[in-house]
Amino acid sequence: MPHRIRTLLHPFLIAFLALAMLASGCGSKPTPAEEKRQGGEAAPAPSSTASAPQEREFKHALGTMKLTGQPKRIVAPYIEDALITLGIQPAAKWSLGDLVQDYLEPHLQGVPKLDFTGGLNNEALLSTNPDLIVLYTTNLAEKGAYEQYSKIAPTYVFNDATVDWKQTLKTLGDMTGTSDKAGKAIAAYDSKVANAKTKLQPFVKDKTFAVIRAKPKEIQLMDGSFYSGLVLYADLALTPHKLVKEWSWQRAQTLSLEKLPELDADYIFVLVQSETSRPLLEQFQSSPLWKNIPAVKNGHIYEMPSNYWMASGAIANTAKIDDVLKTLVK
Repeated sequence: MPHRIRTLLHPFLIAFLALAMLASGCGSKPTPAEEKRQGGEAAPAPSSTASAPQEREFKHALGTMKLTGQPKRIVAPYIEDALITLGIQPAAKWSLGDLVQDYLEPHLQGVPKLDFTGGLNNEALLSTNPDLIVLYTTNLAEKGAYEQYSKIAPTYVFNDATVDWKQTLKTLGDMTGTSDKAGKAIAAYDSKVANAKTKLQPFVKDKTFAVIRAKPKEIQLMDGSFYSGLVLYADLALTPHKLVKEWSWQRAQTLSLEKLPELDADYIFVLVQSETSRPLLEQFQSSPLWKNIPAVKNGHIYEMPSNYWMASGAIANTAKIDDVLKTLVK
C-alpha cells in the first residue's frame, strides 16, 4: 500500500479501535463515581433472609403458640364477629346442627359450617385447611382436643374470649396484621356508647333493669357479667335490679314462678332461645304472678333477639345498643 494512503487511514484506524474497546466495556460494572454521574445507584445485593417471614410467639391460656407470617385461613368458632370486624372471612363458621349465628349470616354466605354437636369433628376441621385455629374458651380444648388441634395448625386458646371482646379483637388484630382495624372498631364502639348514654339518661334515671331468658326447660334470670349484662350494666351504666345483683350476677339462675314476685324491675328484656322454648314462656306469661310484676303491668316487657344478645363482639354489642335506644328513647 502506498505510504500516503497508509498515512491517511491511520487516524481512522485509531478511532475504530477506540470505539471497539468502548463497546466491549459496556457490560462491565460502573464505578461508584460513574453511577453518581449517571444519577443511579447500584442494586442491593440479594439477601436470603430479607423476605423470610418472621416467627412470632403468642402466649395463651394453655401455653405458647408460634406463628410464621400472617395467617390467611382462620378457624375461630364463635368468634366470627371479631374476624368480620377485622375484615377477615373465616375458613369455617360455628354451628350447632342447623343453629348458626344468624346476625352474622349476611357476612358469611358460602362459608362452610363447623358443627359442634357432640363436640368438634376433627376431620371436618382438617378439611378447612386452616393455618390458624382460635378457641374462644378452654372448654373447647379439654380431653386432649388442644393437642389434636395443634397438630393441624397453630392453635390459640382464650380463657373466655366473650368476656373482654375488645382485648380479643386486639389479640386477633396482632396475629393477623390488622391492629389498625381493631383500634378503629373499638374507638367507634366507645363513641357509640358515649352517645347512647347521653340519649338514654333522661329515660333510665332511677329505673332498674333485668334480662330473662326462656329455654326449653327453664326460665333464667341472666347474669351481669356476660353478653347482654356487660352491655347494659357496664357499657350503658343501666342499673341492674337488686335480684340480679344479689342472686345472679356471676351466673344465670333458674327463675321459678315462686321467685317471680321478687323481680319488680322497671324494665325487663326477654330472650327466647328457640321456638321450642316458647311454650314454657307462655306458661309463665299466663300466670297471675307474671301479670302482677311492675314491668308487665306498665308495658315495659320487651322481647329481644336471643341470637346476638347471647353473643359478644363489636357487631353484636352495637346491635344491642341500637335495640335499647329504639326501645327506651321516646
